[in-house]
Amino acid sequence: MAGDTKKIKLLRSIVLAGEDAEEGEVHEVQRGLANRLIGEGSAVLHLEEGDEPETGPTIVDRMERPENREPAPRRISGPRPKEK
Repeated sequence: MAGDTKKIKLLRSIVLAGEDAEEGEVHEVQRGLANRLIGEGSAVLHLEEGDEPETGPTIVDRMERPENREPAPRRISGPRPKEK
C-alpha cells in the first residue's frame, strides 16, 4: 500500500470519483478521503493477509488549570431561591 493511499472496504453504496461504488467493494483511495469515509462510517480500513495495521500517534489528554477563568454564573432575574 502506498504511503499516500489507503485501501478501504465500503459499508454502504456511495458515489466515488463520479461513479457508483457498491457496498462491500474494496477501493484504494487517497489517505484524506479514506480517513473521511472511515470517520463518517461509510467504510472501514481494508487489510489483506500479511498487511500490518497502521499505528497512529499516541494521544495524551492533560487537564491544565485555566489561567483566565470565566466568571461564575449569576442570576439576573427570576424567583429568589428558597431559604432554609
